[in-house]
Amino acid sequence: MSDPTAALAAPQDEAAVRAHNAKIAQRYLEGLSQAPKPALTLPPPDVRVIRDLAFGRADGAEDGTELRMDLYLPTGSPLPAPVIVWLPGGGWRMQRRGNGPNLTRLFAQRGYAMADVEYRSSAVAIWPAQLDDVTAALRHLRRIAPEYGLDVDAVGLWGSSSGGHLALHAGFAGARPDREDQPAVRAVVAGYPCTDLLSVTEDALPGGILADQDPDDPSWGLLGGRPADLPDLARDASPVHHVGPGVPPVLLLHGDADLVMGPAQAHRLFDALVAGDAEAHLLMVHGADHGFLNTGVWENQESPYRATLRSSRDAAGTRERAAILTPGLIERFFDRHLRREPWGD
Repeated sequence: MSDPTAALAAPQDEAAVRAHNAKIAQRYLEGLSQAPKPALTLPPPDVRVIRDLAFGRADGAEDGTELRMDLYLPTGSPLPAPVIVWLPGGGWRMQRRGNGPNLTRLFAQRGYAMADVEYRSSAVAIWPAQLDDVTAALRHLRRIAPEYGLDVDAVGLWGSSSGGHLALHAGFAGARPDREDQPAVRAVVAGYPCTDLLSVTEDALPGGILADQDPDDPSWGLLGGRPADLPDLARDASPVHHVGPGVPPVLLLHGDADLVMGPAQAHRLFDALVAGDAEAHLLMVHGADHGFLNTGVWENQESPYRATLRSSRDAAGTRERAAILTPGLIERFFDRHLRREPWGD
């Protein structure tokens, strides 16, 4: 494999870097809009949807907009239902509810309560406002649990891109001494997240986005400036620096052709979790670029996404085995950690 840093050796003009980054980002966004969606081969599931539940105030917004979530509730399933919170991506600034997998299929019709949660844009408030918003959403779910039949002792987090970054943070926060009051999380699935803001450019693939040379990069927006100029804040905003005793099990999903967020970011966190004796699994999807969880292609019965899986349970993560990215793979991970089956593991 070629050296991911080889394309970064020569200094580049800032305007050229910004144009290069914008071109990659635009291709990513266009790819999401043109991607085929899976056919509905099953009858519409019996799922109750409650939209626009307010859980906090978006301080910093000019109109004082409320933060809201949508709930997808299974019917005809045993209650209370385990909960999976979905956090959409969008570079911490363009995220919105509904941007991601079909939460009715994944996995409300399978007996999970799904919560689609919004958080403040970095254009409104910088870090750690986004983590505070996710925490507020988790606390609100605890408050409304009796009304909606939620098992708040069985909560998992699932997010993509910036949403995956926040899912990791909210999952790890319960093990941080400065956030001991964080609601407990039992499992995290993170798709192509940023894990170390100070190493994003170093980890970029050849031809990928060069974050530290572009003031328009989302990482600058999240922190309010260039990460290298704000090292303490950048470390605080990097999940890899918050791995410690008590972090929940993690499943990382990343494409090995990701030009937006280099796959080395996932390897960094996986290695840190293994070193910290935490349960961790890394699914490296062959040929996949950024955003594959949004396309719907992976939901098809014949998923094209072949992958390599590493697990902390296999000789400290050194073994690799073939796998295929499907909804069932993610569901089984959540089943293991959130279900209260009578026969246990």
